[in-house]
Amino acid sequence: MRLSSILPGIFAALLFVPLAAPAASDKAYVKITSPRPGAKLDAMAQTKLVYEAVPGPRGDHVHVYVDNKEVGILHQLKGSYTLETLAPGTRNICVKVVNKAHVPIGVEQCVKVTVE
Repeated sequence: MRLSSILPGIFAALLFVPLAAPAASDKAYVKITSPRPGAKLDAMAQTKLVYEAVPGPRGDHVHVYVDNKEVGILHQLKGSYTLETLAPGTRNICVKVVNKAHVPIGVEQCVKVTVE
């Protein structure tokens, strides 16, 4: 049997082999939609943090941080969280994906805001 006679059959078979794409849930991410980076916040008002997260295969839930201090543990992967009043100055608000042991897995988003 010559190679040239079986190649068309091999190529035809390859056309019908489904390619496995990674599932959307395999790609962990965090998205903060509010407040926006650079926002000016009122020091006398509570701030509503709006977020969504996909923890991926290594993550479980998310934690909220203000200036590297944990302020909330959230098991809801999409929603909002009300931050207590923030001290005046530049603040860094982060949402980080953590595993079941509450250890960050390296997936996060942060926004820098100014509190006046």
